[in-house]
Amino acid sequence: MSHLKISVLIPVFRESSLLESLLECLMGDPYPLKEVICVIDNPTEKSLMIVKKFDGKVKFILNGHRIGKVNALNEAFNHSTGDVLLFLDSDIKLPENLNSFLEEVVKEIKDVDLLDIKKKTIRDSFIAKITHYDYLCNSTTNWFFSKTLRRCLGFNGAAFAIKRKAFENLGGFRRVISEDLDLGTRSFLEDCKFKQAEKLEVYTKVPSTLKAWYRQRKRWGIGLASWIKENYKTLAKIMVKFPKTLIPSIFIISPSIILFLISIFIPTVISYESSTILLLTFLSSKLGFLIPPTLLVFLAVLLIKNLTLLLVSLLASTLFYYVTAKKLNYRFNPAEFLVFYLFLSPLWLLITVTNLIKVFLQPNKIKIDWKV
Repeated sequence: MSHLKISVLIPVFRESSLLESLLECLMGDPYPLKEVICVIDNPTEKSLMIVKKFDGKVKFILNGHRIGKVNALNEAFNHSTGDVLLFLDSDIKLPENLNSFLEEVVKEIKDVDLLDIKKKTIRDSFIAKITHYDYLCNSTTNWFFSKTLRRCLGFNGAAFAIKRKAFENLGGFRRVISEDLDLGTRSFLEDCKFKQAEKLEVYTKVPSTLKAWYRQRKRWGIGLASWIKENYKTLAKIMVKFPKTLIPSIFIISPSIILFLISIFIPTVISYESSTILLLTFLSSKLGFLIPPTLLVFLAVLLIKNLTLLLVSLLASTLFYYVTAKKLNYRFNPAEFLVFYLFLSPLWLLITVTNLIKVFLQPNKIKIDWKV
């Protein structure tokens, strides 16, 4: 496999603050059989300066208008000649602890068709530190799929590799909102062998403010909802066929679902036990002096029960992700995970559910601000 040529394909819209350093790392990588193709939509002056700097080393394709990420990726593929295709977003930073990142990609993909590369956030803000655990959830899910089925239903397309033959057989990227999820689903149906890289990881730039994070997740939520709408019958069949993988994966990728179920369960408990409160109140009315202590004790027990349920779920999730973080070499801070578990993850789930409702019931009101 060491003689295989690798093509690195990078789409850019206007400019990226990390593009220059990414290209420098790729040019400095000692792996000999490589080519780097960068497609830039509507380039800025900064992007044109980078083009000039790497002229003759990197193959640039400049589009004077926005053709969209899917079209840019397919265009880059059409100009590529590598046996292995490495797709990288322009806001990616490569690790510094490897002698040759590209050689490791070729080594790890030798026994599979599709290779997911672990993503970690560039921890340059509080939001980035909390979002880190969302990427941990995604990597844990992909690791679980690779160990159980050796196939994947979807992945984060910011950094992954695929053999050219497999990509051609799949017909490249389709013009859909979530091209990475779509490619993963089609690879699953075509029985493409998949694994998550053991040694490889990249660092990705994520929004540094909650407002910017919300705008990004709103776009992602529309893409995810559209993917579910298009594939829900297929997903249901896969769920029935592989429940031992699919059902746990739902909770792994979104731990806030546990909180959602608790929120449903607790009102049910309250409703069920409210009759008990009324009964105790009635009985206590016959013995007036028992009313205050009876109600206080019962409400205290009910509150403790519900808080205990929440605490147990939090501790179980913390322990689970602490173990997987160690397994996958991710940083883990209990305080950061607490914020993620109680705030960011539920917010992301709410965004997803909201967009699911819109996509299924009000598709005409869905507005996207990027080109497909």
